[in-house]
Amino acid sequence: MFTYRIILLLSLMLIISLVDLYRNGARATRFREYGFILITGAMGGGVGLVNDLITSSISPDYFILGKGLQETPDLRMQAGLFGLRVGFSAGVIGGALCLYASRRKSPHPPLQFFPLFQALWMPVLGAILCAILLPLALSRFDPARLSVQLDTMISAEKIARFRQVWWAHVGLYAGLVIGLALMIFHAVKERRSIGSDRLGQYGNRGHFTGGGAQEPRQPDAGQNTPQ
Repeated sequence: MFTYRIILLLSLMLIISLVDLYRNGARATRFREYGFILITGAMGGGVGLVNDLITSSISPDYFILGKGLQETPDLRMQAGLFGLRVGFSAGVIGGALCLYASRRKSPHPPLQFFPLFQALWMPVLGAILCAILLPLALSRFDPARLSVQLDTMISAEKIARFRQVWWAHVGLYAGLVIGLALMIFHAVKERRSIGSDRLGQYGNRGHFTGGGAQEPRQPDAGQNTPQ
């Protein structure tokens, strides 16, 4: 099912990009915009894949009881593919939001793609750091009351590992949101800065200060004028 969705998404992107190229020629931007979204999706999928491969080795029960995966010898692979699908979807959504904030219609000029690629480390690093730090700092806390729900199903040791992995996933999503918010804030700030710089340049050239034909300079008092 996920594969069909990817094929449909790529097909729609390709069709819209070709239409944009036909209409706008060298000014077409859809190819680059959709390329950026696919790259953010791939990065999100990679993070999700690695995260679930690691966390499924810590607590298989999290994926069996919490995610409904089958308890089979290839459970880690199932978990990895599960993380890949979820991470890709999150990356696509995050990339689209960032692209909208940085290139939507506005008085400020749209931000180019290179600064966007340079800022992709923010959500990636945020997700990784929070996925590591939150379990270390908060795994003793049980706001979801997992111990009560799982008390009759698995041992106390497995519940502790389940809770640790639960916090890792909470941290992953929290770090992604924080990093994405910082990236969008950075993109908007850069966009406004570029717009202000251009406005200043135009102002110096007289375009926004009543420029154009300048009034003739009046001779100074006492200066001889030609007869």
